[in-house]
Amino acid sequence: MTILSVENMNVRFRTPDGLVQAVSDLSYSVSAGETLGIVGESGSGKSQSVFALMGLTADNGITEGLANFHGTNLLGLSARELNHIRAEKIGMIFQDPMTSLNPFVKIGKQLAEVLCIHKGMSRKEANLAAIAMLDAVRIPSAATRMNQYPHELSGGMRQRVMIAMALLCKPELLIADEPTTALDVTVQAQILALLRDLQTEFNTAIILITHDMGVVAEMCDRVLVMYGGRKMEEAETFTLFEHPEHPYTQGLLQAIPSIHEDMDRLPTIPGNPPSALINHQGCPFKNRCSLAESVCHQQIPDFTRLSATQALACHLKEQASHLAGAASLSSYNAVQNPVVKSA
Repeated sequence: MTILSVENMNVRFRTPDGLVQAVSDLSYSVSAGETLGIVGESGSGKSQSVFALMGLTADNGITEGLANFHGTNLLGLSARELNHIRAEKIGMIFQDPMTSLNPFVKIGKQLAEVLCIHKGMSRKEANLAAIAMLDAVRIPSAATRMNQYPHELSGGMRQRVMIAMALLCKPELLIADEPTTALDVTVQAQILALLRDLQTEFNTAIILITHDMGVVAEMCDRVLVMYGGRKMEEAETFTLFEHPEHPYTQGLLQAIPSIHEDMDRLPTIPGNPPSALINHQGCPFKNRCSLAESVCHQQIPDFTRLSATQALACHLKEQASHLAGAASLSSYNAVQNPVVKSA
């Protein structure tokens, strides 16, 4: 069952230098119990696309389009209306828990406030529920942690607290924005395993924002590849790693270190991402694509479905498919970090 359907989302920002186009005509859907990965370089629009869903864009932001959550357009709601959905129906794990948690308030109070506000619980009931959730996310001595401040916890513990906070109201959709970026691989493996277990228990849908293709291979059912604020390719995870069709997707996979090959230098994508201040014509990837032709500089490619499990926006999809072998099933196996898998 589809619980979120995004159609033609646009996110812009007014700045002294002009209008910044952060997200352009983005469309996708998420079903109950599914994990959708959104990947791409920094500045590709990943985080801004989900901030718009939560009403967390900056004051100079402009959002347009549809984001239907059970028939309600999130992009058209006021802050008061969004407060009835945030945390209770849609939870979010932010990238840096140290800056997301209030450093002057004890962990227990921050957790209990969520339940008091959204569920109308008494402080005593909320405290008991918060301790139970800290146990669920495998924080030892949960009752003791309730009386500690964020700086007294390790990075992995703080991230677990953020996950507990996001899950307290048992939301239908959980948005995780780079949840393992600042963690070492052992803690990362524990956090990913925790998210999988909690998803199974609560049938929670997850939107996972990441730049780590290993995390994508480990966690996601489907993958959406973004570049320059646009969707470049969308496919089931196995299909994407076995047959990447877009030149940008192929470049991302070729840049992954392989445990099966000796390399002096990793392949890289030449050039830099396009400026969001400039109104570009044609495909946003054209200046970095070795296959680009005149049509790529003149027209934005349509998003074309190749099969039931894969679609992409590329004028040269037939030529692009010839490169797929360079980043095939071996890439899928290579990114399955053995430390992550064994944890």
